[in-house]
Order: sequence, then structure tokens, then C-alpha cells
Amino acid sequence: MTAVLNDREPKNITLEERIITEKNKLLLFIKERNDYIRNLPEIEKKAFIESIQKVKESKDKIERLLVKKDIKRGIDDLLFSFEDLPLFGKEYWFMKFTADDGSRRQFFVTFGRSAGDTEVNGRYVENSRIIDDKTDGYFVSWAYDEKKLKLTDDLGVIEVKDDRVTCSNKDLKANFYGSFPKYMLDISSSGKKICYLDIREPENSNYNSEVAENFRGLFGYRLASLYFDFEGVLLDKNFSGKCYAQKVIVVGPFIPWKWSRIIFMNGSILTYYIPNIEIGGLEYEIRNFMEFYDTENKKMHNFKKAKVYEYPSEKGDKRWVITAEEGKVFMVMKSYCKESFSFMNNFNFSYIENLVDVVDFQIETDDKVITLKETGSGLGMVEDTSGFGI
Repeated sequence: MTAVLNDREPKNITLEERIITEKNKLLLFIKERNDYIRNLPEIEKKAFIESIQKVKESKDKIERLLVKKDIKRGIDDLLFSFEDLPLFGKEYWFMKFTADDGSRRQFFVTFGRSAGDTEVNGRYVENSRIIDDKTDGYFVSWAYDEKKLKLTDDLGVIEVKDDRVTCSNKDLKANFYGSFPKYMLDISSSGKKICYLDIREPENSNYNSEVAENFRGLFGYRLASLYFDFEGVLLDKNFSGKCYAQKVIVVGPFIPWKWSRIIFMNGSILTYYIPNIEIGGLEYEIRNFMEFYDTENKKMHNFKKAKVYEYPSEKGDKRWVITAEEGKVFMVMKSYCKESFSFMNNFNFSYIENLVDVVDFQIETDDKVITLKETGSGLGMVEDTSGFGI
């Protein structure tokens, strides 16, 4: 199907002759392409033409995703809207709540959809189509309060309307609404309140939100993130601390990544993100990112060359050793609870949320060394991923 002419062109051809040669190559390619399509069986011909159209539509949809907006308005635009998902597109809301009272309490809400059919935790989710501001998706919510509490893990209906996104199924109904910088999360089950959380901008407005995007060709992501405080009630008990609420649009396959977000008692936060590709049992990093927000000095510190070492345990309390920049960062974490997910669409992708305590911590900044003595205990989540998912 590829047009091939004589590659050994004369070295001293004129510009006019070169233009004629390139034109002939193009015309030959078009003729061969058309002949190839014309000679296909009708079923294959139809599928071939449809696949070309899908790629074109995906390109148009991605270009619409790249429209820049004011960050505050852009956050609400992303949080409270459905995107016109292109081929391989995924759209989901993720919310993580970590207590600040010295307990191990954490709470999670996730729901979303994809442009194609997929299987989540053994349940089949069809291609999501938006009708009357609603679409089918998947809904997961769980918590830890001295023990693991699984609230829902099933298909759900997602609705976006009037600065509000709602996800509901037979177990729960979750409402997330408001406008920057004040939001509410209201979850109920059969009319009974599960949680009612007031989500607000932290006192330090220098580290509270972002809109980010990164597209290369037909693949990439766009996201809005809130690094907010929260206060309210969860399962009839007062609940307050740090909130991480995020809306993400991903265009492309799921590949493995290493991610963690740790909240320390004094309000400091450490986050790392290392996406990678596994080939022949070896991992190749695509990006390596780590940052530490020192709440005492209200200053962000960035580190390179982060490394994550995992150590399984027969008792199930897996451990992680984290380093960066030849020892400037050293942290040991130990798991105390986890929730597992599987995604299947021709390929298998595994995703595990591990709740962790910080066992040891030391970080060197430009002017001091910070340890658990200064930050207090650390609590958070480590994401384990493996496989490949379309």
C-alpha cells in the first residue's frame, strides 16, 4: 500500500523536477490507497472507513480539550461538565479525604466513564452516551475507620447539571456541588446521610488548586485538582482534615504508575508520581516527579530522581522505601489496609489503593533537615498499578 518509486534520484535535479517527483509519489500513494479500499470485502471496507473517521473525530475532540481557560473558572468548568470523549478517552472524578485528628481514618469516592466498553471489577460497563445530562458509569466508595468499610462497588448513573455532579446506584447517591473556592460533598443511602462534608480553600492560598494538561499527538490528559481542607460528618462521626479532589480526562491507554500522597500532622504534604512502561519485565520511566510542601515555611520543594522500593510481607503489611537525589529524601511507609480494582478491555490493568503510615522520614531542604519530630506522624495512600489497559 506504500508508494515506492526509485529511491536513487539524481543528485543534481532541479527544484521543478523534485516537485514533479514528489507530486507523482503522492498521486501514486492516493491511487494505491483507493484501490486497496475498493478491493476490500464490504464488511472490511466499512470498518476501515469507520476507523479513519474515528481517528479524525478524536483529533477534533482533543483540539477542543486544549482550549485554555482562567484557572478558577477552568476548575469549575472541568468539575461540572461532561467532555466529548475521543477514541481511548476516559473521564473520572476522584476524591480522597484524610483525617487530621491523629487517627487512621480515610475516605474515598471515585466514579467515571470511558469512551469504549470495558469491564471493571467483573462488571461490564458499556460505552457511555450522554442523554439528558446523564450517562452510565462506575461508582466506588470506601472508608477506613478502625476497620475497612466498603460502601459501594458497582455500576452507577452520572449526572452533571448546574454546577453539580451526581453519581447514584442501588447503594449510594453522591452529590458534589458548589463553585470555587467552596464545595460540598453530600452522600446518602436509602435516605440516610453517610457523609456531609464542607470542602473549602485552605488558609494558604499558594498551594490549593491547579489546572494542568499534557497532550502529545492523539494522547495525553487534562485535569483539575483541589488541595483543600474539609470538615463535616462521616458515618455519624465528626470528620476533618485534608482533601484531594480531582477531575481527570485521559486520552490513551492506562500504563503502570507509582503515586503517593502523604499528609503530615503539621499540614506538610509529600507527593510523588512516576509513570512507567513495562517491557520484558523491565520498567522504563516516562516522568519522575516529587514535591514536598513545608507548611511551617509555606514553601514548596521539588526533587528529582525519586526511587520507590517495594517490600511485600507475608502478614500483608507491605512496605515502601522512598528516596530522592541520593538521600536528600528518605521515607519508609507501611500499609494497614487496601482496596483492589481490575480493568479489562482486551488487556488487563490492576490498580490497588494502599492506606499507609509513615514509619520513618527525613528530608533535606536548602536550609534545614526535617524529620517526623517536626512534621508529626504521616498518613496517606500509595497506588500500586500493573498491566496495561485501553
